[in-house]
Amino acid sequence: MRLIASYYRKTTLVPLILAVSSLSVLALLTQSLSTIDLIVENRQSALTFLYITILALPQLLAVIMPIAVFIAALYALNKLNLDSEMVVAKAAGYGPWQLASPVIRVGVYALIFHLLIALFVQPLAQRQMRAAVLDVRTDLASQLVRPGEFNTPAPGLTVYTSAVLPSGSMSDILIYDSRNSEAAATYTAKQGVINTIAGKANLIMQNGNVQYADADGGVRIIGFDDYQFDLSEVMTLDSTLRLKASDQYLHELFRNAPNNYAQRQFKERYRAEGHMRLSSPLYNIALVMIAVAFLVRGEFQRMGYGRRIAMAAFIGFFIRLVGFSVASAAESDGALNLVQYAIPLITIAVCAFFLSRKRQSKGQFRHRVKAVSMDGGTA
Repeated sequence: MRLIASYYRKTTLVPLILAVSSLSVLALLTQSLSTIDLIVENRQSALTFLYITILALPQLLAVIMPIAVFIAALYALNKLNLDSEMVVAKAAGYGPWQLASPVIRVGVYALIFHLLIALFVQPLAQRQMRAAVLDVRTDLASQLVRPGEFNTPAPGLTVYTSAVLPSGSMSDILIYDSRNSEAAATYTAKQGVINTIAGKANLIMQNGNVQYADADGGVRIIGFDDYQFDLSEVMTLDSTLRLKASDQYLHELFRNAPNNYAQRQFKERYRAEGHMRLSSPLYNIALVMIAVAFLVRGEFQRMGYGRRIAMAAFIGFFIRLVGFSVASAAESDGALNLVQYAIPLITIAVCAFFLSRKRQSKGQFRHRVKAVSMDGGTA
């Protein structure tokens, strides 16, 4: 039995890895569509785009994992049936639970992996992603200038620079400030960099001069080695990192924090997120049990198992969609949090009952009927 179990388990693990990889790539492509606009608008590098996209992967995996293990179980069990390997094992005396055990064990592996992601990896990655997106949105250089173009970030202020280096420093800077029409001035500098000091944004320019008109109508030029140009009136970006429910660790979702306005305001949403993190891994077992119930029990089908697979797929995806709907509704109704656990647990129980019950084949039934009739005739 060990050899057969190992073979069945391997037959399920290989398509599981392929399904997770394929669905992850598809999900990442979908996620990248919402990220690329942010990256392009703020003129960030391809590495920044790749970093933010990869950080979104753990949350996507938490959604993908039950579906992937379901697809893998359907594929593996169908292959074992079509190759008559399941029929041979049944003929050798192996029961339904013995045949289903290796596939269910793969579902348990997926459950543990899913739980680790949901409880630890996802909130860590989400926080890192949220911080990276905030850095992109509050990149002062990208908000203020576009290399090789004259930009007007505020009325009466025109800024030009020939290049912005990856470090954030700018070269060949030109600023025309006419916000105060009576004291208009032109600033030029060889290089400069934007930084934040005491919560105020400043452009520190080096090796340049200031040109302005004096009272007599002449032009005065004053050189400088370093000059700080105040941008606090122009750059009003919010640099506060705000975490959502998906970014919180499990203990943060359930704790009572009177000083935390977000938790007081969205208490039901936080609790629904916490219960979803704990209940979602159960779908790895529930969906595997559906596949097992349809493809392990029953007689050999010479014409294939397309009908059974279609029924199992419909039921499995329907139950998962109901789970998503209940999790969403629980954000406004805390009583539905118990239902998040009930759906996969009831599914597991029903499939286990179906797998455990004794079922006679048509040949056995006819043989028993014939035997009874002969005994009756003899009597």
